[in-house]
Formats: sequence, structure tokens, C-alpha cells
Amino acid sequence: MLHFQPGRRDPREFWHEAPARFGEVTGTDLFVGRNTYTILVDLGVDDITVDYVIVDTLRVPRETFARIFTAWRDGYVEAIGDVTRFSREETTAYFDQMIADVLDPRRYCVWMVPVVSARVPARRS
Repeated sequence: MLHFQPGRRDPREFWHEAPARFGEVTGTDLFVGRNTYTILVDLGVDDITVDYVIVDTLRVPRETFARIFTAWRDGYVEAIGDVTRFSREETTAYFDQMIADVLDPRRYCVWMVPVVSARVPARRS
């Protein structure tokens, strides 16, 4: 889950819509972190836990954090532009704004990465 302060563009619009549409078109679950708990419950596992790795502008060097978005921009702009309502130019502008926000010492950005674990119950003979 990614959170940015709104700027010229509001990244919430992009992150709520683009992954949903991209996942639909490509047959992938880009919200798997949010769906994993239910998947594990349905599998019948025990002791499910959900913790988070916090990647933010306080804990991670800004340049390192920005390189993640740079790689995503460089790798996905064309595909996102082809399958969502966001043009390639708009997609680039969203990523460029997010990169600039991460690099701006006055701005705060956070990526909460879910880490899910569970225990497979022992088989009974």
C-alpha cells in the first residue's frame, strides 16, 4: 500500500485505478497482499499473521526509494498506457511526481509491504 501527499496530481487516483485495470487485463492479482489473508483462510492454514515492512522516506535513503519508482516507471509506462485510461504521458507524469516527492526532503511517502505467514496444520493419520 503506497501513500503519498497529493501534489499537482493525486497518486491515489493512479494507485487505486491503474493496478486494478492492469491486473484485470493481464490476469494477475496486483492486490495479492490484501487478498492473501483470505486465500490462506480458505486453504485451512493456522496461525496466520500479517506484519508490515515499512519502506518510507524516514527509514530508507531517499535515493534508494526513488530508484524503485524509477524502475517501475521505466518498465511499466508503456504497458500501463496501453491498457488503462492513463496515457503514457500521464503515467510518466505520475511516476515523475512520485519520484520527485520521494526525493524532496519536505515530503513524506510510505510503502507498507505486507509480510504474511501461516502454519500448515499437521496431518492426522
